[in-house]
Amino acid sequence: MKRLMLLQASLAFAWLHAADEPADFIRFIEEEKSDSLQTAVVSYESPQKARVDLVGAIHIADKAYFDGLNARFKTYDAVLYELVGPPMEERGKSAPPKDSQKLQWVGQLQAMMKDALKLHGQLEGIDYKAKNFVHADMNMTQFTQTQDQKQESFLTLYLKAMQAQKEANEKRGVSSDAAGMVMLLKILTMKDSSTGLKRMIAREFDSVEGIMDGMESGDGTVLVGERNRVALEVMDKQINAGKKHLAIFYGAAHLADMEERLLKKGFKRTKTEWLTAWDLPHEK
Repeated sequence: MKRLMLLQASLAFAWLHAADEPADFIRFIEEEKSDSLQTAVVSYESPQKARVDLVGAIHIADKAYFDGLNARFKTYDAVLYELVGPPMEERGKSAPPKDSQKLQWVGQLQAMMKDALKLHGQLEGIDYKAKNFVHADMNMTQFTQTQDQKQESFLTLYLKAMQAQKEANEKRGVSSDAAGMVMLLKILTMKDSSTGLKRMIAREFDSVEGIMDGMESGDGTVLVGERNRVALEVMDKQINAGKKHLAIFYGAAHLADMEERLLKKGFKRTKTEWLTAWDLPHEK
């Protein structure tokens, strides 16, 4: 009996310790026949029994990934989505604000990567016209004004990211740029260079959470922390309106900070599920 009680106590301690560990929201898995870049769906429950899933997004991915998300999103009372600017249903009804040019580089970069890697884009792959979709992000005026207040610019974000990348690489024992260049040249000479390039980029995605932790240190960023604050304000309004099962569909890089905010609100993590965003079969 004593042994059984000790075993139960040790299992309970292990479970509590695991629950205290920050969740992972993106990972790279290497297997015998294929590798994969995966994103997490992590579930939480509030003291009032509202259930919230943080659904990590990769903005360019396999079509099957977006198809699976569309099916999943039908099961929620509300899906809160990220998109700086007006809600999706209002886009194209009026001229875009002048400040929208500040974020054009993001879309252009994603379009270039989508074509180079032979992937699909999130804006085309996700059904944003679904009735349960709720805009949960800053409008362009909020975004630019908050950036001005924080004196945040592309340059300051770039420098923060570079420093965070350096620190993350040191923790991983990665320091040689030359090795990366050799790998890139090798990939470009493969029969299917897009798969090789995806695998190389996917390995780097695996360290994104450490980089975002570094970027969000101090007073955080508008790009992540302040937008997350807005998203959870929308979540509170939806829960107060009677919604009991919600998804927050944001880029995976946002979700470590978002989890921390949920836990401070009294939410408890209940489960984690992994979805394959990029399927990377090995060459025969």
